Amino acid sequence: MTLTLVGVGASACTQDKPPVPASAPAAPALTTPQAELLALTRFTNYRRGTAQVTADIPVQGHTGRLTGRLDWRHGTGLALLQGNGGVLEHGRHLLRWDRTTVSIQYDWAGSLPTHPPHDGWTRRALSARTSTIDTTLLLLLGLATDRPDNAQLLLRSGARRLGQETVEGVPTTVFAGPSTPAPGSARTAPGHTRYWIDADGGLRRFSARPGGSGGWLVATFTA
Repeated sequence: MTLTLVGVGASACTQDKPPVPASAPAAPALTTPQAELLALTRFTNYRRGTAQVTADIPVQGHTGRLTGRLDWRHGTGLALLQGNGGVLEHGRHLLRWDRTTVSIQYDWAGSLPTHPPHDGWTRRALSARTSTIDTTLLLLLGLATDRPDNAQLLLRSGARRLGQETVEGVPTTVFAGPSTPAPGSARTAPGHTRYWIDADGGLRRFSARPGGSGGWLVATFTA
């Protein structure tokens, strides 16, 4: 298991308001049942196989909206990306991707297709080191795995329970992901990921702060 549950790559983005308050020193450490719930989340996603996703992605002071489907079992996604300015301009593009590449149909005029078209794609390698969009695509696929994470490691990881919150009418428990060493210090800083998990272990919302600074991307899921 990777202690971060989902790795967060470097990228440049400017919005800095977190979706929930940062984990404070007083936030309680995980109990064993909470660690077990968090450890099962990605495996639950894998077993469920697919999900609808809507993600708001901060890119250089603007926000892109990604709306589509994830196939967690096969590690692929198909979605529309709508820009509202900046490097994304105001275009609407169709994306399909896996863990290594993304294919794009620029200026897509239709709705999200049931199946991806056979031709018309521009294909390139994903570059999470330089692109917030690419980081987001990889993070979304990384939210599923074919085995549970290690709950005992999570108990020692610095992950925290932040409280309760309702997501689209469903009660969830909000967790801060595992901590990472603070620069120049032996102490740890709050993790740069957030998980909203329902009573059945389903992931209802996920947020991450790519690169540890800048804006928060927020993704909401429905079965």
